[in-house]
Amino acid sequence: MKILRKICSAAAAIAVLTSMTSALPAFEASAATNISLSPYDVYDINGGKFEGWGTSLCWWANRVGYSDSLAQKAADTFYGDNGLRLNIARFNIGGGDDPSHDHITRTDSNMPGYTKYNNGVVTYDWNADANQRNVLRKCIEAAGDDMIVEMFSNSPPYYMTQSGCSSGNKNSGKNNLRDDKYTDFAEYLAEVTAHYENDWGIHVQSITPMNEPYTNYWGAYSAKQEGCHFDQGASMDKIYQELAKSLKKRNLNDIIISANDESIIDTQISSWNKMSSTTKALIGRIDTHTYGGSQRTQLKNTAINAGRNLWMSEVDGNGTSGQNAGAMSPGLWLSERITADCNGLNSSAWILWQVIDKHVSSKGYNGKKDSGMVDMTKGFWGTAVADHDKNEIVLSKKYYCFGQYTRYIRPGMTMLKSSGNTLAAFDAKNGQLVIVSYNTSSGKSDMVYDLSQFSQCGTSAKVIRTSNSENWANAGTIDISGGALKASLAGNSVTTFIIDGVKGGTTLTDKIDITSGMISGSDSWKSDASTGYAKAFDGSTSTYFDGVADGWLQVDLGELYDITAIGYAPRGGYEYRMTDGMFKASADGTNWTTLYTVKSKPSSGMHYATALSGDTQARYIRYEVPSGAPNSSDNPDSSYCANIAEIALYGTKASQSTKPKYDKLTPVAAEGSKSWKDTASVSYEKAYDGDLSTYFDGLEGGYVQLDFGSVCKISNIGFCPRNGYEARMIGGFISVSNDGENWTKVYTVDSKPAYRMNYTEEFENINARYVRYEVPTGAPTSPLSTDDVYLCNIAEIAVYGEKGKEVIGDVNGDGEVKVADLVMLQKYIIGAGKLTTPDMGDVNGDGNIDIFDLVALRKLLVKGA
Repeated sequence: MKILRKICSAAAAIAVLTSMTSALPAFEASAATNISLSPYDVYDINGGKFEGWGTSLCWWANRVGYSDSLAQKAADTFYGDNGLRLNIARFNIGGGDDPSHDHITRTDSNMPGYTKYNNGVVTYDWNADANQRNVLRKCIEAAGDDMIVEMFSNSPPYYMTQSGCSSGNKNSGKNNLRDDKYTDFAEYLAEVTAHYENDWGIHVQSITPMNEPYTNYWGAYSAKQEGCHFDQGASMDKIYQELAKSLKKRNLNDIIISANDESIIDTQISSWNKMSSTTKALIGRIDTHTYGGSQRTQLKNTAINAGRNLWMSEVDGNGTSGQNAGAMSPGLWLSERITADCNGLNSSAWILWQVIDKHVSSKGYNGKKDSGMVDMTKGFWGTAVADHDKNEIVLSKKYYCFGQYTRYIRPGMTMLKSSGNTLAAFDAKNGQLVIVSYNTSSGKSDMVYDLSQFSQCGTSAKVIRTSNSENWANAGTIDISGGALKASLAGNSVTTFIIDGVKGGTTLTDKIDITSGMISGSDSWKSDASTGYAKAFDGSTSTYFDGVADGWLQVDLGELYDITAIGYAPRGGYEYRMTDGMFKASADGTNWTTLYTVKSKPSSGMHYATALSGDTQARYIRYEVPSGAPNSSDNPDSSYCANIAEIALYGTKASQSTKPKYDKLTPVAAEGSKSWKDTASVSYEKAYDGDLSTYFDGLEGGYVQLDFGSVCKISNIGFCPRNGYEARMIGGFISVSNDGENWTKVYTVDSKPAYRMNYTEEFENINARYVRYEVPTGAPTSPLSTDDVYLCNIAEIAVYGEKGKEVIGDVNGDGEVKVADLVMLQKYIIGAGKLTTPDMGDVNGDGNIDIFDLVALRKLLVKGA
């Protein structure tokens, strides 16, 4: 007998590999912060693939590179495996100031150029910038194969500028590159880049010709650094186009040109928008700094709409955070910036301005005085201080906080959308999930990380922590229970959780094509089509339905579909308005059930719900919000508003469904083991009452058994786990029997099912009167179960098939009268057995089953023969 045990249908296949997002573990977590993570909710930029962490090398590499030992220590400290494990270096191609100038007073920021200018004659000096290059080489060796080098420029050489000074124009709000020197400047950048590629064997991934261009920061004779203003529009167009020509001239076509490295997020958007289509076609990636501005979601959408990758290419500051956090306060500020930038921009890289900003030296450098040691309990730039007198690098808590991210979220991982104080990444190849959270309060902060969207999430999390008393400390492990990780973050700390043995979900397929004629909904706030309900299905997360209180939108699919997943994106800047929003389903447009509720404030961009509650076969799908005032503290509105940017539906037509083709069989009797508290509210009867919200709360070795009165053809068996305890069904099995004594196992629940009806594939040649679900005894073998023993928790079991034919004399219930029935009846009469179908044993119809029925049955067999 062939027994098929594969879960069938697209809906059930996804359901078995995922579990319900709203399912939380069996502990009280009302005071905890809940963070939901899903393998489906990945960053929108670069397909979610993370490229890495980095720093610019200027100016610190220019300062420390004179010393091989100090340069090596820096490379190991910041790029080495025992250090931060950075893998991106932004290398500054210095312009070089007029040799007669002496206005830059910092010891590190007077960057050398690669040319010498003498009476109109330009010659290249390839010995220039030896210090920065020395550090770069050592960092490349320390970082290994993941290393990425980007070239960037703060200013053209002084002799190409309007002011004759590389720190900017005399009017800092005006262009400083001369109109007749755009080609010369592009040639300079391309020639230096080509020399690094071809002569020094240093691969350059990308290049940008400007730094914070549309600002008024850069003035002539500045004491600080090189800088150059570029106007938006034609000026920027020209330098990018000239650079593309110069790179092509040297066969450097594979080098990415990035733009525009504006200081302010909002300015980055306008600079990009004001470039011509010709220039945009030359740009391979958008780079931004985040020193100011707030439009992270808008910049992300700008990159998405342009089809470009996006880097956060520079930021730092002297900010602090935390409550009486001491030395942790600068590090907590940095953690906030990393989390806000990455989750807001969905950037594929995050790069610090410079890891060393301050230097200690009794001698100074090149006749200038160093800045000296900083107070590391207060805000300061950089993460470390170079002590040239002692030939060492002094590390701070800011350094160690940075490492809580850089050491464990690695290039190639997939970034997961998160919210609040948390950053997360998933390594599908190696089955590892990394979560990093900070706590800026002085007391502990309880967290619940909901991992139930992963098909497998391991049994424990390794904990790495930095606090005022710890640096990357091994803080032990925490068990994972019920598809979630519960943890307490220490006060003023940054904590990394590393979870191995993690598996994601299946690829989302079967997206349903939604046309305008299928959509209806309530009016938008201003009765404006530009924010009407149709915008939720236009394929763009930058448009949205701006509905008001009691608003809704609905899709009529035209026929029944088996819905396998729902995608949704909140309105940018108003993500909180989706909290408590509900997706509902109906077969007739009148009777509705809730498939999925958005339990907490989602991050921007698309999210996907794959484990849907209840019956997912529907013609109508509806999104609506509750009535009245919001319950969420995130929502400041006086009433719920139906704001949503995008909806996507996945599924197959019910006519193509592989759900049971036969009718649901109704048992005539049932029995089962006792429930945990031996109460009727959780007894075995709840496992076949047709209600998924009730359940049988049985104990070790528990079972529920259905009797269909006669032998039936069994086609499929459906089952639903108890909500929140899905893992307890792993290892549970279903058996069938004709007599209630001899059982054959036909199906085992091999993986954690979703909280919904799951269906076996259609069985072949299974005929039985009794169907039984039970769990083993002893300790569970699945790593997803945290119970000491198997527990019989099940919300629903349903059997599909055809009732057997009732034939007088067919006492074994197989639909035919044979010698086997005579043998069974004879054993029954002498007290040595029982009948599968007793009603068929009264062959002579006198109301009793005795020897006379045995004689009558023998006559039937002889007559039939």
